[in-house]
Amino acid sequence: MDELREILTGGQSFSWSEEADCFSAVLNERVYRVKKEEDFYQDSFLKAYYDLDFDYSTARAEISKKDELLKQAVENFPTLRILRQDPWITLISFILSQNNNIKRIKGLYDKLCVNYGHEVEKGYYSFPTPKELERVTISELRELKVGFRDRYIMDAIEKADILKGLEALSYDEAEKRLMSITGVGKKVASCILLFGYHRMEAFPIDVWIKKVLNTYYPGKELSYFEPYPALCQQYLFSMARFIKL
Repeated sequence: MDELREILTGGQSFSWSEEADCFSAVLNERVYRVKKEEDFYQDSFLKAYYDLDFDYSTARAEISKKDELLKQAVENFPTLRILRQDPWITLISFILSQNNNIKRIKGLYDKLCVNYGHEVEKGYYSFPTPKELERVTISELRELKVGFRDRYIMDAIEKADILKGLEALSYDEAEKRLMSITGVGKKVASCILLFGYHRMEAFPIDVWIKKVLNTYYPGKELSYFEPYPALCQQYLFSMARFIKL
């Protein structure tokens, strides 16, 4: 299970929970349980979700050649990959992520599921759709202790249709549309485009990545990380937390 931990619970997704002998998540109207990478071949949805058709071996080999830090990152996280997630789930997840830590984001995510999603299997709840959230009030969100993000979530519910068709737009145009949602800035928009639309040119910059760039790549342009900027970013994000930068 160690090979999956950073991928499923390291900040890309907040759908997964670590149980005694597996990781579980409610996705695509069912409960999935996985212990190893091979388990993602169990159906076409999970295979696509885990991005099993992409040649990560070549990408990792190329990234390792860039510099010592990225080489160490690939060695420390040899199976790291980018999950292909639902855009709506990604939008709300990364609104919740603002000024927050992974444990607390996961807690808020689970509260939304239990309170507004529907039970798929006993004790397992789906993430609520925009329709399931359309009658939620800001006071109810405040009771869940989402903090200042309550009005951002309310606006996201109202503007959920913005998510339709973004995959057909240029990166800049898609980013611009996402940023019309209150509380969605460049960092959150880049996370949505990366994890919700698999836009591999994205390079989300949060406090961890800022520290890495300032410490190890002063003066470097982001083009340095091409042709795999998104995967480089994930390696640097995981490495920054691993070495406690």
